[in-house]
Order: sequence, then structure tokens, then C-alpha cells
Amino acid sequence: MNSFGRISKRRLQTGVFVLIVLATLIVAVVVRQPRTVKAQDQLTAQLTERFSFGMVAITSGQTIRVSVANTIMPSDINLTPGPVRIAINFRYLNGNLVRDYRTGEVIRSVVDLERGGAAFVDVDYDRLPPSPIRVAIRPVVIVTPPIASNDETPIPFDSVVPTVEIVNNANGRTQFALFTQPAVARGFNPQPDPPRE
Repeated sequence: MNSFGRISKRRLQTGVFVLIVLATLIVAVVVRQPRTVKAQDQLTAQLTERFSFGMVAITSGQTIRVSVANTIMPSDINLTPGPVRIAINFRYLNGNLVRDYRTGEVIRSVVDLERGGAAFVDVDYDRLPPSPIRVAIRPVVIVTPPIASNDETPIPFDSVVPTVEIVNNANGRTQFALFTQPAVARGFNPQPDPPRE
């Protein structure tokens, strides 16, 4: 074997050795890298609540109105400050999102409701695809409260009250309404304190 062959073989062996050492170092660094972990009470996961109403059918001359009220009073300092994010949309029988027949846009609204605030979305029958008699849709309200820190009380989901109304377009009167919960009572305890000894 000539000297050129010996040098090439030695370089190849050295190169392979260097690659093995580098790979070993990289694996050691990756495995020994400390991982940051948060305790369960430090997690800042965003929780959401979904209010799904049953199917509601409207016909020509009617409007579905979905309104949402944030019942937390501005003076309540015990709860997390900040608005509650509300997303309102509508679904057909098959679960597809309802779109405005004229524009093709999904009929939805996303609102940040401050304490004591309210918002609503109207869907007129004329915005829906033509139907021989009536169209059945299902309102859905998604509530995302602000994230509470460790020393704050999170906002309870029942502080947001959604309502569905069917309104007569001719006179503006509500023909009927659906509630997930008709009202929220806070701060009232009908139980008297036990007697002290």
C-alpha cells in the first residue's frame, strides 16, 4: 500500500472518530438539558365554556336574536378584572356554520364584554338561504373568561347569561325566548350562620 493510501485511511478513521465524539456530545447535551416545568396551580390554560341551544326555526318576517349579558358588577373586586370574550355563531342541522346568503360570510360575532355589559347578534330570515317554509338553526355561545393569577378568583361561567329570542319583524315584539339559566343570584345565603358557643 502506498503512502497516499495510508494517509487517506488514517484521515477517514480520524473523521469517523470525530463524528462519533460530536454525536455523543450532542446527545449528552440534549439529554442533560434541564426542562422547565410549572406546577399545576401556575398553569395559565385558557378555559372556555360552550352554551349550545337546541334547534330554533324561523320563517319569513322573523329574526333570531342571541344576546349575552356579563352579570359581574364593576364594583366586585374579588374576581379577576378584565373583559370576558364572547363568540356567538349559528349552526345548521348538519353542524355546518350558517353563512349570510348574500355575502357568503359566516354569521358570527366576537365581543369582549366588560363587567355589566351586554351584546347581541341578529339573524334575519332574509339573510338565510331560501327555504320553502322555515329554516332551523342552532345558536352557540362560547365564553372565554380572562385568566386569573394565583391570588385572584376566576370568573365563574354562570356569570355570563345568554338568551335566544324570536322577534317578529313587523312589530319588534319577542314571540318567545330561551334561556340557559334565567338569572344568577350572588351574595345571598339563605342559611343563617350557626350560633357561636
